[in-house]
Amino acid sequence: MSEPLAPVDLVLLWHHHQPDYRRPGDGVSLLPWTRLHATKDYVDMARHVERHPGLRVTFNLVPSLVDQIEDAARGGPDELFDRLSRPIASLSPEERAAVAARCAQVPPHALDRWPALRTLRERVRAGRKPPATSPPATSPTDRDGASAPIDDRELLSLEIWFLLAWLDPMFHEAPEAARALVDAPRWNERHRDDLLALHRRLAGEVIPAYRTLAERGQIELSASPYHHPILPLLVDNASARRARPDLALPATPFAAPQDAGRQIARALVRHAEAFGVRPAGMWPSEGSVSPEVATLAAGLGVRWLASDEGVLWRSLDPGAERGALYRPWKLATDAGEVALFFRDHALSDRIGFVYQRWDARDAALDFLTQLRRIGRDHRGETPPVVSVILDGENCWEGYPEDGDRFLNELYRLLAEAEDVRTRTPSDVLADHPAIGVLPRLHSGSWIDADFHIWIGHPEKNRAWEQLARARAALVAAGTTPESAPAAWEALARAEGSDWFWWFGEDHATGDKAVFDRLFRELASAAYTGAALAPPASLRLPIVRVEDGSRQSPIGLVTPTIDGRQTSFYEWHEAGRATVDAGSSMHRGEGLVREVFYGFDAGTFYLRLDWAGGAPGEAFDLRIELVEPRPVRLRVKGLAAGERPVTLEAAGEGEHAIEGAVCRIGPVLELAVPFASLGVVHGELMAVLVQVLRDGQAMESVPGEEGITFVVPDANFEATMWSA
Repeated sequence: MSEPLAPVDLVLLWHHHQPDYRRPGDGVSLLPWTRLHATKDYVDMARHVERHPGLRVTFNLVPSLVDQIEDAARGGPDELFDRLSRPIASLSPEERAAVAARCAQVPPHALDRWPALRTLRERVRAGRKPPATSPPATSPTDRDGASAPIDDRELLSLEIWFLLAWLDPMFHEAPEAARALVDAPRWNERHRDDLLALHRRLAGEVIPAYRTLAERGQIELSASPYHHPILPLLVDNASARRARPDLALPATPFAAPQDAGRQIARALVRHAEAFGVRPAGMWPSEGSVSPEVATLAAGLGVRWLASDEGVLWRSLDPGAERGALYRPWKLATDAGEVALFFRDHALSDRIGFVYQRWDARDAALDFLTQLRRIGRDHRGETPPVVSVILDGENCWEGYPEDGDRFLNELYRLLAEAEDVRTRTPSDVLADHPAIGVLPRLHSGSWIDADFHIWIGHPEKNRAWEQLARARAALVAAGTTPESAPAAWEALARAEGSDWFWWFGEDHATGDKAVFDRLFRELASAAYTGAALAPPASLRLPIVRVEDGSRQSPIGLVTPTIDGRQTSFYEWHEAGRATVDAGSSMHRGEGLVREVFYGFDAGTFYLRLDWAGGAPGEAFDLRIELVEPRPVRLRVKGLAAGERPVTLEAAGEGEHAIEGAVCRIGPVLELAVPFASLGVVHGELMAVLVQVLRDGQAMESVPGEEGITFVVPDANFEATMWSA
């Protein structure tokens, strides 16, 4: 007779989150991922649990995600979906290209399901027509396979495949989807419009589906802080050094425990509005916890928090046994006790990253085997509590059938297993006697038990500095969340974790520029919401990329400022950038063809090469120093000859800058002493250069990203030679 299996309690928590993609001001969603995950993941994840009434599962929904889902269900503006709803013929060439590029982004399992989609996607991504058999090619472009835009029929087909691909397969039997699949490829715009209506209807089912399951008692719903910030870094971003003492911190500190508390408190209220009851617990964004965060949560009545086992091991003495992971813990704070659950990192990652390459039944059986091994090895008097916590949306894109077969097998085996009991955190706390007392709590997240993903890299730190300055400006102006709600809401959104996730080199996305722009627009909205002027530095991208059109300075230069290229090597070692049409703020041919910039030990030099001669007296040049401190220079009248260089100071008018020289001839050459700008060796200097007409910016050169360099010291040339 076989030995009876040891019992195991499984806490399975799925986390649903997308950053708030809506632009401040008009509320247009710049990226479609919330709507697409609503139809591909959120509704079906609830339906899978509904099919197994004996299961107990936890879902964590971020309040800002709830806001976006409800907005999508109401038909709120969305850049992509608004274009998809228009007749193909009404799209401009730029809009067609944008729609084609976005609609080529589909889950891998959809490409396996529909070879026609794979073929069309490859055609779009390659920008090539498929080989023609008849009629014969009529142009060199067709004959040699060179790039050619897709036609209206192909673009409509791509739109329809895209909308089908972002439906979970369980919804392929919906009338709109079934008709499109039957009629393929003989589609018209009615097929697409019906699928758009299906997407909107499914978005409207998300919140009611989870609320219904919670009211039945089958699931527990938890929340995250409202806009998904890394709470310990909001409390004090210097806390990042507790786990990594060598981590580079932003030059301007950020410490706002009030904001962290407000993000928690608002989340509890919003969750109750959406689901009818206040949540008992929270998955803090990215499992990020600290003693201060635990105190805030306890003080606001949060009963439980969850994090990663890496945080637990660094909270316990060295040599703690593995069994310490498989129990809930409680932490005493000045505001009361709070319980903590710590996820089994490896077991959670098996679902998130490993099982997608396995047969669905084999994967589900392996998961049960892992649970039973834990039960067999556990030495406690009560069953082990195994917490498996992971993303409930992105991982399914790598699974066949969007993970449906795996979830069906997993839930069926769990429902049939007499030795494995599915619980929610609140279930466990209600009847579990073996709650350990945590002596201390480490400050960290689920990734490496630290915060390096969100702070430390120069880009991440620049964003934190912008956030700190914006908040300081709101406080200095005497505003509060009550007196200037729009300003503080923009700030709260900018405090979200996702902007910092994508800055730096840890993660890659083709939408990094969108995240960059959204973050800066939110920070700017914090100022304008309080009737304050945003700093010019927010016009500079956080992410500064040098491409083939740019070259950094390779040595010191000291050109003769005479408005002409005096010698071939005069600007040879300067930085340079080619100006293309993209740098022009208004469509049309630009005024500047190329920009040179450089320095010697004491002076900054700038040269502009005209596209067609000096623009004339009606035009001015504005040079705006945005880092390390704001300074604005102006060259009045871009006509030939020596031109005055003035400093614009708020409330003080303009005055000449000592030592500054500008002369215009075939080119513009300018010299300004660093001392006159108030900058010193070693400081990062970022400059925006704009051509003005009647006070209005006509052109930014070499582009909106400006010019950035470190003010040289005496070792600059030696450093360049050693490099």
